[in-house]
Amino acid sequence: MTVSITRYWPLALSLLLAACHDPQGSTIRSAAREGDGLVLDLDLRFTDNQLQALDHGIPLRLAVQIDGAADAFVDLRYRPLPRQYELRLPNDAAPRVFASRARLIAALDRIVITGFSATSGSVRVALVSSALPAPLRLPALIDREWQLATPSRDWGR
Repeated sequence: MTVSITRYWPLALSLLLAACHDPQGSTIRSAAREGDGLVLDLDLRFTDNQLQALDHGIPLRLAVQIDGAADAFVDLRYRPLPRQYELRLPNDAAPRVFASRARLIAALDRIVITGFSATSGSVRVALVSSALPAPLRLPALIDREWQLATPSRDWGR
């Protein structure tokens, strides 16, 4: 029995589009080169599923995808014993610590990414589903409640 690939292309296309779309409307308000870094003004809208996972100790990893450079990763984590939230930016030696989730999310409004040489290009931020624990990876690929991806934003000097 032969299976025609054309029969399944609408399903594959819808899965691909779902993985690239953030129904909550996360955006990069502005992106500009300042000194040796790229300053991003972000408006990230996390879903209840994502926030509950974070509150239960499941770390969330965001990829900052810059044209012509390796992805930079931003890690969000909750440590239940000391009851603190952590934000680790790509070039930080130690994570920044916050007493509440609201302060952690507010700190994501403006981040600086350094360590690349491009003077212009585009940038995008997306949740890295492969960094989630194994039982959450498949839902993160197909469930709209797990989608977080900004549209690309051009930047230059």
